[in-house]
Amino acid sequence: MIAESGPARIIEIDRDGKLLKEVKLKVTHSHPHTDTRLARKLSNGNYLVCHEGDGFIREYDAKTSEIVWDYEVPLFGKQPKGGHGPEAFGNKCFAAVRLPNGNTLIATGNGHSVIEVTRDKQVVWKVEQTDLPGITLAWVTTLEVLPNGNYIFGNCHAGEGQPLLVELNPKNKEIIWKFDRFTTFGNDVSNTQVLDASGAALR
Repeated sequence: MIAESGPARIIEIDRDGKLLKEVKLKVTHSHPHTDTRLARKLSNGNYLVCHEGDGFIREYDAKTSEIVWDYEVPLFGKQPKGGHGPEAFGNKCFAAVRLPNGNTLIATGNGHSVIEVTRDKQVVWKVEQTDLPGITLAWVTTLEVLPNGNYIFGNCHAGEGQPLLVELNPKNKEIIWKFDRFTTFGNDVSNTQVLDASGAALR
């Protein structure tokens, strides 16, 4: 499975490179850097795609390319502000995970937050920029749900002294673990993946 920005499509190919499936994506503000960020194939066969430039999460029917659900990431009454660090603001969503309860967990990119929304688009849980003690969220990127239910998310462009990754217990918003290797990796770590969870992570 390959998500292509620019051509705005998802394709599936076999090991010999033969095209097996093509799903056309809706992109309103086309740009090869921001057409898509993370895209996931759901258990129902559909695709859940983050359109960073549009500020939308869209779920596509795998057979028809039709949008069966979408969500415009809100600005929560604020005005967009340029830049990449904590001072910036927008709705350039980066990652989304469909939870077992049917809700969708979203890393809002330069919205500095992680939010959980229902099928009828109600926000029922969120962590915002300064909710976690000692942590300032900037561009919230990679998002995974561990087998124990904890969330791990990326905190890109946050600056020196801020963690690149945070593990959070969503029930009480307790910080379980954080990873800060600014001197090694710098300020631009956008993607990570958990490799050794005891069970399958939602990613």
